[in-house]
Amino acid sequence: MRVSEVRSLLRPPWPVLDVHVHPLNCFGPHRVEDAATDARLLAVAGKRSGVEKMCLFSLHSTCPRQPTMELCRESNDYALAMRDAAPDVFLPFCYVNPMYPEESVAEIERCVAAEEMCGIKLWVAVNASDPRLDPIMRCAASLGVPVLQHAWNNTLGSTPDESTPADVADLARRHPTVSIIMAHLNGAGLRGIGDVADCPNVFVDTSGGDPESGITEAAVASLGSTRVVYGSDAAIRHFGTQLAKVLGAGLPDAVKRDIVWNNAARLLPSWAGVRPMERRAT
Repeated sequence: MRVSEVRSLLRPPWPVLDVHVHPLNCFGPHRVEDAATDARLLAVAGKRSGVEKMCLFSLHSTCPRQPTMELCRESNDYALAMRDAAPDVFLPFCYVNPMYPEESVAEIERCVAAEEMCGIKLWVAVNASDPRLDPIMRCAASLGVPVLQHAWNNTLGSTPDESTPADVADLARRHPTVSIIMAHLNGAGLRGIGDVADCPNVFVDTSGGDPESGITEAAVASLGSTRVVYGSDAAIRHFGTQLAKVLGAGLPDAVKRDIVWNNAARLLPSWAGVRPMERRAT
């Protein structure tokens, strides 16, 4: 059997929308000379696994945990350049640092309101329970875009400003009208799922770690089938390996299809041009 035939057998039966992707120049295995090359290589890699569209956020090639706003702007310009190189694939999110609330709001206005980025990305510079996030969340609410917040329950303890799922729950309760994508299902674990279960505006992406038996089923059982979305964390992780968390789960096909496309499609703003797939008549 040829490699192309094996790949065709492993491809999902539906198109995939990945809500958690980084440029290769952030975490990729090799250097790329420009954003256009980055876009081409990442799009081709995703396509091999059935990933048609990607929510993209650059954390800058140097990946500082507490970036200046100038580095955030450089990161967002790079993501915009990747979108321009492959507009049918990339749906960039605006990366900001809540250490600078007013400048972050201005950057969101530039990137979301003016450039039509599709969401906001928050990493580890400021804990999600910190009130400095509030202006950013109010801006997200006014623009009608989701916020993707990094979260992790670390066995040895979080880094000083890293958010746990409990912190994300605090953020969600302060801003119940904002859709929050909590990153890293595997990093959150069963305890993290429970922390956000009563926050209907929190959705969990499936990224973070290797496939773990039963974790996706547990998330669906606790949160419901509409609050779980597929995310790979590429280029740190492989698209196909991360898709196995969904495709290999003991869930109905309709639920799997929702996780890999429909649930995320409903979170994105209208200008993303992404629509949920209609259910086929049986």
